[in-house]
Amino acid sequence: MEKFKTRYNKLNSAQKKAVDTIDGPLLVVAGPGTGKTELLSMRAANILRATDTLPENILCLTFTDSGANAMRARLASIIGTDAYKVAIQTFHSFGTEIINHHSEYFYRGADFSPADEVATYSILTDIFEELDYNNPLASKMNGDFTHLRDTAQVISELKQAGLSSSELLQIIDSNEKLLDAVEPELAAIFANRISKTTIALLPPIANKIAELPAPQLPPAIAPLADALALSMARAFDEAVASGKTTPITAWRNTWLEKDARGEFVFKDRKRHAKLRAVAPIYDQYLAEMRQAELFDYDDMILNVVQAIEQYPDLRFNLQERYQYIMVDEFQDTNLAQLRILFNLTDTPHGDAPNIMAVGDDDQAIYSFQGADVGNIHRFRKRYPDHASVVLTDNYRSSQTILDRAREIITQASGRLETSMDIDKHLLAHANNTSSQVTLSSLPSRQEELAWIAESIQKNITDGIKLSEIAVIARRHSDLIALLPYLNRANIAVNYERRDNVLDDERIQLLELMARICVDIAAGEHDEANSLLPELIAQPMFDFDSEAIWRLSLQAYRNRTNWLEAMLASPTFQPLAKWLLGRAKASLTEPLETFLDTLIGVPQNYTANDDTDDDNDDSDAARKPTKPHRNAFTSPFYQYYFNSDILGSSPDTYLTALEALQTLRSKLREGAPDSTLLASDFLTLIDTYRQLNIPVVSIRRASETAQNAINLMSAHKSKGLEFDTVYVINSIDSMWGERVRSRSRLIGYPENLAISPNADSYDERIRLYFVAMTRAKRQLYLSYARSDDTAKDTLKASFLAGTNLQEIDRQPSSTAALAEQSEIVWHDRLTAPINRTMKELLAPTLENYKLSVTHLNNFIDVTRGGPQNFLLNNLLRFPQAKSANAIYGTLIHAVLQHAHSHLAASGTRKPIEDITGEFIRLLHQQNLSDADLALYSKRGIEALEAFLSAKYDTFKPSQKPELSFAGQGVVLGQARLTGSLDLVDIDNQTITVTDYKTGKPSTSWTGKSDYEKIKLHKYRQQLMFYELLCANSRDYARYKFAGAWLQFVEPDQATGDIVALDDRFSNDELADFQRLIAAVWRCITTLELPDVSHYEANYRGILQFEEDLLAGKYPACEQPKIGDE
Repeated sequence: MEKFKTRYNKLNSAQKKAVDTIDGPLLVVAGPGTGKTELLSMRAANILRATDTLPENILCLTFTDSGANAMRARLASIIGTDAYKVAIQTFHSFGTEIINHHSEYFYRGADFSPADEVATYSILTDIFEELDYNNPLASKMNGDFTHLRDTAQVISELKQAGLSSSELLQIIDSNEKLLDAVEPELAAIFANRISKTTIALLPPIANKIAELPAPQLPPAIAPLADALALSMARAFDEAVASGKTTPITAWRNTWLEKDARGEFVFKDRKRHAKLRAVAPIYDQYLAEMRQAELFDYDDMILNVVQAIEQYPDLRFNLQERYQYIMVDEFQDTNLAQLRILFNLTDTPHGDAPNIMAVGDDDQAIYSFQGADVGNIHRFRKRYPDHASVVLTDNYRSSQTILDRAREIITQASGRLETSMDIDKHLLAHANNTSSQVTLSSLPSRQEELAWIAESIQKNITDGIKLSEIAVIARRHSDLIALLPYLNRANIAVNYERRDNVLDDERIQLLELMARICVDIAAGEHDEANSLLPELIAQPMFDFDSEAIWRLSLQAYRNRTNWLEAMLASPTFQPLAKWLLGRAKASLTEPLETFLDTLIGVPQNYTANDDTDDDNDDSDAARKPTKPHRNAFTSPFYQYYFNSDILGSSPDTYLTALEALQTLRSKLREGAPDSTLLASDFLTLIDTYRQLNIPVVSIRRASETAQNAINLMSAHKSKGLEFDTVYVINSIDSMWGERVRSRSRLIGYPENLAISPNADSYDERIRLYFVAMTRAKRQLYLSYARSDDTAKDTLKASFLAGTNLQEIDRQPSSTAALAEQSEIVWHDRLTAPINRTMKELLAPTLENYKLSVTHLNNFIDVTRGGPQNFLLNNLLRFPQAKSANAIYGTLIHAVLQHAHSHLAASGTRKPIEDITGEFIRLLHQQNLSDADLALYSKRGIEALEAFLSAKYDTFKPSQKPELSFAGQGVVLGQARLTGSLDLVDIDNQTITVTDYKTGKPSTSWTGKSDYEKIKLHKYRQQLMFYELLCANSRDYARYKFAGAWLQFVEPDQATGDIVALDDRFSNDELADFQRLIAAVWRCITTLELPDVSHYEANYRGILQFEEDLLAGKYPACEQPKIGDE
């Protein structure tokens, strides 16, 4: 603990107090740059130093993977490898892990699929169609339900608050009783003109409200009486102090309105009526989602809340496990997350919980995700005896920057500095003598962007590292507008790229081909004829322009359509016949296979599959089918995804690949239980466009990029710091009081403040404050006095009246203006500066975890080895899954469900129900009729044989499909992950079973070359699983008792169900760890060896592994101690 002592002595007094206060509830108010990460890490280290607590009994929760990684790295620098045993997780990964490791409480949702926007919209539309005409939500305009989108938003917000429909009704009923009690008196008072005598009439009503019995409400929901009485008292005090009735009038206008009879009633009456109408829709929506076996993002946390509150044994086990809880960014928690924390700390013995919340109300900027800054006050109320620490020593920014930022943030209302009576004035400890804060005003938007690029270029010339410069905007569109100016200045950028793939030229081409095929199949020849000229003009076909002209002329002269003309032309005939064949196939061929053919995916291409299983059961499965010599193949793949583009323009390659990945992912989400055809593909695209819902592909920004400046939204900048920061487009209609926002048709009462207030003035002030406090030394604020349409604009209202130095900048020359205009009209259409594959894949590799599937793909030289791994596992080219792989996946799924059913109910699921589920799931896949018949028969026979032989070995205590993604498994430098089919935990031992489909092996000695490769991979898979268990947070304390390879299908010769087990020596495990380290190094440096000279057989794989271990590829060697 020498490192701990050294670092402890460097802490300031407030940080030491927080580190030393390890027992009981603690609230830490920590401003930006005050050393939260160090504090959290040191406190975890102190708990381990001062108590007998095990690392896995400490739970640290935050909101981003990067935040969790930073905390773990900091803790590891203090306490070493024990840091990986501490549960440092995001709320989302924590909830996922609870569901995975306690699946018996979540069996109903074991195999649900994620729902996309179209699916949820469709379900809600069907519900709305059944509403009675007098339902307050049933109104329509132009054929659309006016309240549907708001209802979807309310359902999402209720889930984020952890509230069920019955709890919503409980709140409404409680509120209505209060309104019934006081509304008549208030209506009588305000029926007359407000005068000074009115002031004296309010205190008796306030007293009456205060004396009403406290209602029973869901956790963290305050009675409406509290807000009503408090607001009334404030209005009374202000009226008395000022001697005016204005505060009383303002109070009335806030709370009351006139009804149809001209009498004053509470505005909450209308809100309650609509929310009461939402409740049954909420219930029906959940029921329909369950029926369709779908879930949405908000369901996960809600399900965890309900399970913890419904099952005391689950709650007690979690309380026992997590004896110390620390929550970072507490202001960003929502009510559902708060309920989880309250449940984890609500022990039956009533002991003071060991929970620390670290937050800052001034940085509460995520209300659009359900975050509620009021949770800080709920923490104080829940734990009235909590200790408090305020951190004000700032180690990031200069005092100049902090002072200017304070002038902004103090304009926000409801700050803790007032309600807690604390001093949050930040004091700088950074020695930045050359610090500056400027506010630049420019005549136009183009000139602002041009000046920003010039200023950045000057700072780079002056020696500032590119990675230390950031441009922050409120909207992503402002960053996109800046890109061509930076491109013209040859400044590389690192930013989160967000593209609507429906606007991507490659997706539009794929859509065009599909439309032509579907139109031909449907007999819509005029429609197809109108689209064919656009198709054959595509550069990928490389048709001569004169040939296209002659084809057009021939069709016109002969009065034929284009398809007929193409069939009569030797040049175009192969394409025409191919389109006719594809048109016929579009009526029956599964969509995934249909798209593969349109794309022209090579037939020897291995589909990306991240399951830890190999379902190929014969040597023939490894051999590609040779295409017919004269068959036409779509040039799409070779045109957009050839190796030359990958090498020369990886950005273009990756953008095209991301568009395909995103689209195919949406197709699978949109109808997970249906066999889709080409027409469904077009219907889905049309629906997205009709609803104006973008299909967005996201390429994350790198967190370690050194050779590019950083562009980001203010929300994304949270937690980061840079030497020089530009906050751009600081106009009032973007950041200030003039921001326009859509009004909600469904509102909430005062005691249910769960709607996002991201469009509130206070939150925009906080957002700007966050952006400003990212800067360490230089802060440039800028705005333009006119927008893109030449309309006058004003700087953000909170910038007025500050001590900011404003500089009026003018364009340098007429020539400069001309260049800016050229950029606006031309360069926006050009591609950004090309980057290397290493730079593009940096975001992927920063959070990459190695699975055994990836490891085996990397070393398998018979299938391309490292290059195949790059294309399929890192770049993840999308392709239809083979029928054999689908079969193996479904066998695994139904066996997992059988185990889960036994764990949840204590009874064995009937075998006929298991085989019935298999057939049901198989029919939901994109399979041909022939494959459906084949695998239906094969699956039923395999399951019946296996369960007849092995069903009695199933035990309720077994854990199926146990994920190690959140277990913090690190081996040297390598981060590992994996999912284990079945785990037996008995006292102090752990045994792993891995299910395999395909032809069983009766020994570890393979006969054919293929079987030797397969068994070699299987053996390494079992070794990998032993290393996962031995280095995991929750299972390392168990002795590894062995691993079994359990074949599901019977031996064809004997009919026996075969299993293989193995034990590994310490030397074998050590060599395998060295192999993992070498492969990890190759992957993370993207130094991928050329394996073309190895034999494409089992011997070649072994030789490649030997060369990796021998250091033949230096870039792949494990670094020596001290290298990193």
